[in-house]
Amino acid sequence: MTLLFVVFVFLASVFLGMPLVWAILLTAVLPIIVFDLGFPLQALYLNFIGGVEPNHFLAIPLFIIAGELMSRGGVGLRIINFARASFGFMPGGLGMVVVGASMIFGGISGSAIADSAAIGSVMIKNMAKKGYDKGFSAGLVASAGTIGIIIPPSIPMLIYGFVGNVSVADLFLAGMVPGIIFGVFFMGVCYYVGKSTGCDAGGERVSRRELWTSFVGTAPALFMPILILGGIFTGWVTPTEAAALAVVYGLVVTMFVYRDFHIKDLPKLLVDAFVTSAVVMVVIGATTVLGWLITLEQMPQILVAFVQEFSNSPWMFLLLVNIVLLILGLVLDPVPAILLTAPLFLPTAQTFGVDPVHLGVIMTCNVAVGLFTPPVGATLYVASRISGVGVLTIARKMALLYIAAIAALLLVTYVPAVSMTMVGVFS
Repeated sequence: MTLLFVVFVFLASVFLGMPLVWAILLTAVLPIIVFDLGFPLQALYLNFIGGVEPNHFLAIPLFIIAGELMSRGGVGLRIINFARASFGFMPGGLGMVVVGASMIFGGISGSAIADSAAIGSVMIKNMAKKGYDKGFSAGLVASAGTIGIIIPPSIPMLIYGFVGNVSVADLFLAGMVPGIIFGVFFMGVCYYVGKSTGCDAGGERVSRRELWTSFVGTAPALFMPILILGGIFTGWVTPTEAAALAVVYGLVVTMFVYRDFHIKDLPKLLVDAFVTSAVVMVVIGATTVLGWLITLEQMPQILVAFVQEFSNSPWMFLLLVNIVLLILGLVLDPVPAILLTAPLFLPTAQTFGVDPVHLGVIMTCNVAVGLFTPPVGATLYVASRISGVGVLTIARKMALLYIAAIAALLLVTYVPAVSMTMVGVFS
């Protein structure tokens, strides 16, 4: 009864338009009062403060600053030029450039919104000139941009790792192949659209010299994820230290190598990053409170019993995870969706023998799909603003992209080797 009440109160609060943090806190307070659970309300305050105190959460604002640094200036344009030299000659090549550039940029920024904005501002117009439908172009930018939170470094994976006490290094390793699979599936859609409509039937390959030149121009930016991931995987730095290293490296590259970021721009960047980080940390505090209530009321055990009424198979549990997260993705951004569900799903996953790292990748892929699904898809709104096309119009043009995303999600969910092989090789 308590679990159903919590779900009802939260969904009702969100759909009524209540700010997310207040909706989460209300969901935690009301069951204590209504069911007279006997927990002191002071415990809510202590759990809120305790939720944001751990030092490892410093990695979140640091990665946000690093992503902001690398997403400004000419980094995005250099990545697009490299992707065009690599994929532009194929049928649907310009669409593949969007996907390829998004994958590369995602490995630098770790932000789906920054990814979509940087790539979309250049590519939507170019695709329209080539003859692509503008709604499809915007939809491709919105969907491909979400690969940025699957391919490491990924802030949602970072948060999942901290909240669930799961190795961040293993999560980053596990996200590599799924991110590539999503990209390949989206490229397949581009190939079909380019060839079937005749708008982009392919062209001539660039010379090896041109390809090398574009690679050299992009190489300083491409080294950032290698530096971050290499440092974490080798044990040279912790995730928090890697985030600080990324900030320093980002400053060096943007100010002294590319010279498209100036010291006078730093205060505004820091303010923007602080606002984003503050929102994330307040949500973390609120969801810590709700997670405390969920744990004390043994809601994971209730969920296990509920699932076991239908089947003892982990397949059924994973199907439930996908359904719940795809629904939550309609109304929540990735960070709160993961923070709310991780305390519920992690203990249940262990009961069904699902690896916590595999679960983290599944959850991240689900919330990535939610980012380009109306009515609250963040990258969908970014693409809409850049293209001038309405959100619903874009969504109607994205049928093939949604099919590709769900197919990739099912592959990642039900073939654990997709995620876990890299972990086994490098661990």
